[in-house]
Amino acid sequence: MSKQPKKQTEKDLQKMSRERELERENELLRLENAYLKKLEAYEKNPNAFLEKHKQQWHSNLKKKDTN
Repeated sequence: MSKQPKKQTEKDLQKMSRERELERENELLRLENAYLKKLEAYEKNPNAFLEKHKQQWHSNLKKKDTN
């Protein structure tokens, strides 16, 4: 009894490919959604948005400096 790996059928490969395609599309839609939310927040109040992200940027720099 030899244990040879099963060869994937073309149908299985197409199914996996379709799943990957849908996962990629899902990821892109999530990124687009996040971008649009940030854009909307910026349009509502540019100063508050910039101040918030400036604080995050500075705190990230401090974390990198300590490493």
